[in-house]
Amino acid sequence: MSESEERLIDFDEDIINKLYDTAIAIRNENHDNPNNKTLFSSVDQRMATVDAAMHIAYILTELKDKVLVVNLDSSSTGSIEEYIHSKSKPNLFSTLRISMFLSEAINQTKYEKLDIIHVEEMPETELMDKFGQYNVLSKLSPLKNYYDHIFIIGPEFQELENYGAILELADTAVTLVSAKKNDRYELNHYLQKINLFNVKSFGILRKAD
Repeated sequence: MSESEERLIDFDEDIINKLYDTAIAIRNENHDNPNNKTLFSSVDQRMATVDAAMHIAYILTELKDKVLVVNLDSSSTGSIEEYIHSKSKPNLFSTLRISMFLSEAINQTKYEKLDIIHVEEMPETELMDKFGQYNVLSKLSPLKNYYDHIFIIGPEFQELENYGAILELADTAVTLVSAKKNDRYELNHYLQKINLFNVKSFGILRKAD
């Protein structure tokens, strides 16, 4: 059993099927809207977010699509690397400090059609300053010319006071929750925030506990 298959034990069969259905929905959306960027995030389910994003990315590469994952959750870097074995160093802002092109931060993974960019670890205030300083959205959008799909892995909603800086990068979103332990108030708050930024939701994936 592969590492990714072991990780997916936490998802029941219905959810694994839903991951496939979500992959196809994203694929269809991007066929009609090639500028689409998809955010994977949660209120407090970091590992489930990584598992879902990377599994869906893998499904799409099996369908011969090219996927770029932009990891904006520095706490998830190690978990993502367990999937892709790229040995990539977080370099998003260190690259933008010396180059106008975010493409120079892209690292290849062990999968031919799957590439990665990791954000550096830093306090929230510094992270928000960097987003403003380097206008990440303007640097990210041109990469759609080279990829069929751009996935953004966001930090947990509960960790960032200014989550709008993440949401403004996305056109669509996949939200992960715990089937048994989710805070309905916080989840509704997050979903309202998604709507406020006009981000289309592909729905909620519930991870079994």
